[in-house]
Amino acid sequence: MITTVAYKPTVFSPAYNPIIWSVLSDKTSATDFKYVFDVYIDDVKINTVKQRANPSGYGMIDVSSLVQAYLDSSNPAAQLTQGETSIDWTTGQLFANNNLMSRKVYLKVGEEYSLNGVTQIYNGINNQAGAPAYQLNSGNTSVPNTPVFSWASSITDHEQQWNMQQTTSSGIFGGNPFDGDKNYDHNLGLAYPLNYNELSIDAYSFDKMVLSWLNITPNSTTIQNGPIYGFRFTLTDASGLPHVYDKTLITSYGFGQRAACDSLITGTLDYKYGLVHVLASPDNLVDSLGYTGSPIVKIDIQGFKQANPGQCSFGAACTEKVTVNILEYCPNPLYERVRLSWFNTLGGRDYMNFTMFDEKTISATQQNYEQEQMSWNLNTPVPLLGSTPPINNLGIRGGSKSFNKDITTTRKIMTDWLTQEQVELLEGLQKSPQVMAYLHDPNNLLSDDYPYTVNVTNTSYTTKNVRQVKLVQASIDIKYVISQKIQNL
Repeated sequence: MITTVAYKPTVFSPAYNPIIWSVLSDKTSATDFKYVFDVYIDDVKINTVKQRANPSGYGMIDVSSLVQAYLDSSNPAAQLTQGETSIDWTTGQLFANNNLMSRKVYLKVGEEYSLNGVTQIYNGINNQAGAPAYQLNSGNTSVPNTPVFSWASSITDHEQQWNMQQTTSSGIFGGNPFDGDKNYDHNLGLAYPLNYNELSIDAYSFDKMVLSWLNITPNSTTIQNGPIYGFRFTLTDASGLPHVYDKTLITSYGFGQRAACDSLITGTLDYKYGLVHVLASPDNLVDSLGYTGSPIVKIDIQGFKQANPGQCSFGAACTEKVTVNILEYCPNPLYERVRLSWFNTLGGRDYMNFTMFDEKTISATQQNYEQEQMSWNLNTPVPLLGSTPPINNLGIRGGSKSFNKDITTTRKIMTDWLTQEQVELLEGLQKSPQVMAYLHDPNNLLSDDYPYTVNVTNTSYTTKNVRQVKLVQASIDIKYVISQKIQNL
């Protein structure tokens, strides 16, 4: 039977990093011994893995590749854009959940070996024959038997190893552990959103943006860190007057996690709603909240936990406050802004506006065929005009015809002057598997709301380490292809 669980993963384990368990059986010397691991995702067994013991006798399994296959980014409801283009702000929706991009994982382990010439599987608990039954959960100790929460994230090697050492700790995800203890926040402070940007963000009023948080915790509800009961939106007008809106995570606002005033205890480990995406587009927020006052210059967004289970009121803050500073947009700028939105390694999105320079190049590829210009099946090869002017009489046909025409647009775009933090933020753009571009076009107002999926064509990006503020700019090349159907007459 299983005698030792030498290693358990942390309760928050990114899907694109190792998710490892290590166990020891007292039957490793048995004939043809193997460990048998049943893998459960969202309480459904999805695979069985048989594995021989390593040289130390342990069974050590990494299930991250199995979890990745169950993060369904191809499903239209998966909202890889974090609700950016799917939150219906016109009907007062402020939030979106994303159960297809986060999963709950645990294992059951047993053994297989030959006894008296008979090979069979034993349950791992009491040497009884049967399916694996010894359950392996996360290393969290706040709430017993807590599965692992995994989502589409991939942190760097040092962060990964640091996190793997904290197997018994738990909290809410934040920023970088080597930068003020923000990345894996083990009950030491407020939760950060899933992005690398600063907490004070500059944006134009028409800019699109969504902020994402982990909304699950294995901690007691008395712990400061979540789960999140609702968000407070504070709109500040030009006179400095704040307008406060408290919105709970309920169905009427788009999230559907719980009924109003319901106890949070039952939802603490509800992995279906482990991610919450919060609308942060200034104009969309103003409309969704129903604000009709004077123009807004600043928006603050912060998550709060419930005051007490069953009590319908906000308690203490459980996330950091994010401030969106609204910039004034010149009505006739020299270069129209291009706003890039990219999926980052934390499983959220980062943004940046490119306003300093925009050079657009259009190239076309097509196939051609030649068509005879003479008409051989009528009474004359060409219309006979006589003395009549050729207007309305000259037949035009044949010549070069095109088909399968693709129009490729390449744009070289440049940022405004950047801080060092913003220069480093753009590293994530190069690494991202999905980049979208909002192209502010005065002749096509839909371009502010519906982005193009683009490719970043720069083959390299250099991070300039300049410690003075606002001394560098970044130039990025993006490409998008539109297939154009040609009328062939």
